[in-house]
Amino acid sequence: MATIVQPEDLFDLRPLAQPVSDGQRVYYVESLLDQQKNASQAAIYSVQLADGSDRRRWSPAGVSVNELALSPSHHYLAFSGVVDEHAQLFLVPLNGGAPEQITRGDADISQLNWEANADVLYFQTTTGAKKPEKLPSAQVVDKLQYKMNGRGVLPQGLTYQCIRYQCASRDQSVVLERDEPFTVTDANAQGLLFDTQRLPEDEHDFSEGVYWHPFDGTAERLINAQLPAGSFGLGQLAADGQHVLMWGQDNHIPNVSQFHAWLGNLTTGELTDLTAPRDVEVGDMLAIDSQQRQSGKFLAWLTQNTFLTLENEHGRLNLVSQSLDGDAQPHPLLAGDRAITDFSVVDEETIVFAETTMTSVSRLKALNVATGAERDLINPNAVYEAKHALVAGQRFTFKGAANWDIEGWYFPPVTAAAQHPAVLYVHGGPQVDFGYGFYHEIQFLAGQGYGVIAINPRGGNSYGQDFETAVIGHYGEGDFEDLMLGTDAALKLDPTIDAGQLCVTGGSYGGFMTNWIETHTTRFAAAVTQRSISNWISFYGTSDIGYFFTPWELKQDMTNIDVLWKFSPLAYVPNATTPILVLHGEEDLRCPTTQGEEFFVGLKEAGVETQLVLFPKSNHELSRSGLPNLRIERLNRINHWFQDHLPAKEEA
Repeated sequence: MATIVQPEDLFDLRPLAQPVSDGQRVYYVESLLDQQKNASQAAIYSVQLADGSDRRRWSPAGVSVNELALSPSHHYLAFSGVVDEHAQLFLVPLNGGAPEQITRGDADISQLNWEANADVLYFQTTTGAKKPEKLPSAQVVDKLQYKMNGRGVLPQGLTYQCIRYQCASRDQSVVLERDEPFTVTDANAQGLLFDTQRLPEDEHDFSEGVYWHPFDGTAERLINAQLPAGSFGLGQLAADGQHVLMWGQDNHIPNVSQFHAWLGNLTTGELTDLTAPRDVEVGDMLAIDSQQRQSGKFLAWLTQNTFLTLENEHGRLNLVSQSLDGDAQPHPLLAGDRAITDFSVVDEETIVFAETTMTSVSRLKALNVATGAERDLINPNAVYEAKHALVAGQRFTFKGAANWDIEGWYFPPVTAAAQHPAVLYVHGGPQVDFGYGFYHEIQFLAGQGYGVIAINPRGGNSYGQDFETAVIGHYGEGDFEDLMLGTDAALKLDPTIDAGQLCVTGGSYGGFMTNWIETHTTRFAAAVTQRSISNWISFYGTSDIGYFFTPWELKQDMTNIDVLWKFSPLAYVPNATTPILVLHGEEDLRCPTTQGEEFFVGLKEAGVETQLVLFPKSNHELSRSGLPNLRIERLNRINHWFQDHLPAKEEA
């Protein structure tokens, strides 16, 4: 008999990422949660490209890997790995030999990029960090963007460097140095590509550009100069060294303009939107909790004239091929009810990729581009998947607010019952989407006897620009109605759901919406709000993104606090009656801890049954990458709150 999913199963999951291949073997990063260390760890393994056999480990024990990069010559595998709290650079010769640690500094190494056609590696680091002092000292802040979730108060006075490492001579030299952060994405013998904030001194300008930095000392060039107000990154040089493939948005609607693939020309300065006029999003906005250490690669060159894009469409992540010929139509190479979580090009005929589905955690495959045939390579989660009762969501559609078509998935409980509870789960963002990936938390809830209702209300991703924009300035309106109508539709889909035993939960935007539901309806028996927003007025000045995210999403700033209060669930807390658990990380700077605390105090004052749970050493990413023991405790507390507050089932 299959076993139901438990919180502790997080220790059994093995997500795969960053696959690369030399044509003989496929190298990849395999992550796990280490119970003894209470931390996420990762190592590099490889298997034969032909059949997935002969699994070997390449990274040393005791070193947790962040990223890897294969040299174009296939002579070396470079990777960064954590040693004594700092990421260091390692190099492994693929013809034999142990990994060699190249750096031993007190600053992290990141962004590994090989020069085209040479055994020359570029990596990034920083200098100028203050050494720890024996006594505490004050921190002086003079910028609006002075903190970041997961990092705390941002360091000042750093110098950001890109260093060139010559494998043959072992020489290291600084090739780019700036006072502001930047990210190198590609390089050749003539120069490198990097992206950075275009006007770092303007704290209300959020444009980002891709720049060409030539090694001959001539001036840097902004590749997207024809659209300077946009946000561009992930630049990749074509084989001709003149064309640049980029990922970017024009920012005509701040924060929610679709990301497309763009082509820049180093010689002419011409800039072309390669995705338009298709109404699709290039990138991964899928809301799942099972993946780790993905490369963040959303586009790549397949040939000099053909490129690949990872596209988010109706809850799927598809890999699409497109020619630069104007009349050529995009061609999906990898599609279907799944998510392609990472990929790389081996050659014109072969792509290696990692995928997930609703019932498969993560597995590695290879694609024959010409025939479309897919070849299984390795699935380290196969035994787990075979032994556990995993539920595939049933897709359903319904008419939402204003008669819009809305999509959702219903995950029935593992064990059928004449009557059972159900959980409405609201995703974050709101510009993300539920879909065809493995979601451990949903599987856990289904195993505990709940039906799980996962809906993509207006404002989410993967349904076009107008759908994503619909929530701007309208939080708690059409999106709330979509969720309520979607709950009605799920009740019709599964008549065994007990309408008196409905629960609701969500985090971030999903936490805001849980708070909104708490204060605007009494149809739910129990609620759990996580890393939520309750008060847009205080959020504006305390969140790491408050001063710009609030005007972007609500179209309001601090000059109109009456409207900000109208959008705040805290304003309606006297209407609340549903027992609600408030979960928050003590180090959350995105939706600051005070948001949960304010809502908790308001609920207590209103006489609502509630409890506040604060998680130490936890930021906004607790549910996805927080300390394993606290992730497990969080899941148990959600389940116990629901169980303790569900009304008794009616006797037949």
